[in-house]
Amino acid sequence: MINLEIRLYYHLKQKAGVGSIPLSVPKGISIRKIKKIIEGMYPILVTHLDNVMILLDKKIVLDEDTINDDSVITFLTPIGGG
Repeated sequence: MINLEIRLYYHLKQKAGVGSIPLSVPKGISIRKIKKIIEGMYPILVTHLDNVMILLDKKIVLDEDTINDDSVITFLTPIGGG
C-alpha cells in the first residue's frame, strides 16, 4: 500500500467541502482508479473530475498513469483567460 495526499482546489474544494484527502491505495494504481475512489467518497464530484489538470508531485499526469510511491496528487480546474 502507498499513502497519497489528494489536494483539491477551486470549485472542487468548494463542492467536496475539503481541500485535502488522505488515501491509502495499492501500489501501481492508475489515476483513473483514484478518481473513481474519490468520486465514491464524494459523489458530488462525479463528472467534475473529468476535465481537470492532474499533478503528481508537481508533474502533469494522465488518467492512465500509475502511482508507485507515496505522493501528492493535485486536481486543478482549468482557469480561463482572455
